[in-house]
Amino acid sequence: MAMEYIYAVWLLKEANVEINADNLKKVLNSVGIQPNDAMINAVLAAIQGIDFEKIKQESLSVGAPVQVQVAPQPQQQVKQEQPKEEKKEEQALEGLSSLFGF
Repeated sequence: MAMEYIYAVWLLKEANVEINADNLKKVLNSVGIQPNDAMINAVLAAIQGIDFEKIKQESLSVGAPVQVQVAPQPQQQVKQEQPKEEKKEEQALEGLSSLFGF
């Protein structure tokens, strides 16, 4: 099926206008598309029994934004760990200097 027919159906649905052959032709003509009667009949047959609200809700829920919590940056943890390492190195050097009398 050509998408322009489906779009016309959605436009009519959202405007709360009855979805029938005449209204589909009006929508298609309004945007410069020459309607095909066979295609209109096929679309009307295909949409029988479709729950448009369910489709709309499902399509909206798929693209819903997701909130993401940002984890603490590793740089902050590295900065905190560096002084500890430096202290250990200083202590080790002091221990070595005491052994050799420096």
